[in-house]
Amino acid sequence: MFHFAERNPRLWGFLEQASTVILSGLLFWVFVLVLPAGLVGLFAAMGALLRPGGGDTLSHFWRGVRRTFGRALLLGLLDLLVLTVLGGDIYLFWSLGTTVGRMAAIVFGSLAAMVVMVNVFVWPLLAWYPQPLGPLIRRAFLLSAAHPLLALGGLAGAVALNLFLLML
Repeated sequence: MFHFAERNPRLWGFLEQASTVILSGLLFWVFVLVLPAGLVGLFAAMGALLRPGGGDTLSHFWRGVRRTFGRALLLGLLDLLVLTVLGGDIYLFWSLGTTVGRMAAIVFGSLAAMVVMVNVFVWPLLAWYPQPLGPLIRRAFLLSAAHPLLALGGLAGAVALNLFLLML
């Protein structure tokens, strides 16, 4: 029996690390491309469950994915870009160590929290009322400004669900 790892441990370690980096990069892009559309499909299926006579939830899921794939992908990439820039700004200003830098980090943290609160409304709106991204984001912003406790409750529920799923 041929034991490649025993004969070439350094080469095997390098190949293992390289394959891990490649696979994690591929999985990252798969999640970036597929996760937003899947999230919209999930909200479309939940909407079918909540409406009387909603029909087959699986068909509503795939219909929601097909109908909004491009906008969901663009919105997911936009969220990724905005939250990455805001996270970098928070880290940069906080690491300055000055009072002004920490105050700026708190301001950018508040902006990041606002982006997340708008996302609580933007994904269901995209699933249930497909529309161009500009009016969609504007409506989600107005809803999150009018109902901040609901947005924070949705955010807390999402965090609690993620923590629960991580503990399984």
